[in-house]
This record gives sequence, structure tokens and C-alpha cells, in this order.
Amino acid sequence: MQPTPRRQRNLFEEERETPPVPASLRSALVQQIERLLIEALAGNRSKADAATPATREAAHEQDHA
Repeated sequence: MQPTPRRQRNLFEEERETPPVPASLRSALVQQIERLLIEALAGNRSKADAATPATREAAHEQDHA
């Protein structure tokens, strides 16, 4: 009896080795990931703050369409 696979694999999926991140870039990468996470967690609030009156109006019109 063989163990069941934990994850179904795509027939075309290849095993890919990711290269190590150079030490000189790690802190910048971590900071960028933190910024992206904060933006994602902020959600629509940050999008609404950055929206111009024209884009707000277009979104409002689209809601009524």
C-alpha cells in the first residue's frame, strides 16, 4: 500500500529550484513584502484614499450600471 499524496499535482508542473536570495537584497525584499502586506490588509480603504474625484465618480456610475 502506497501513501496517498498530500497535494494533487498538475500534469505539467515541473519541480523548480528557486535560487537563494542574495544577502544584500534580503532586507529590501523583506521591507517590500511588509509594504505589500500592509497595503493588502488596508484593503479598499487605501484605494479609496488614493482615488481621485473622477475615479470615484466612475466607480459610482459602474455600481449603478
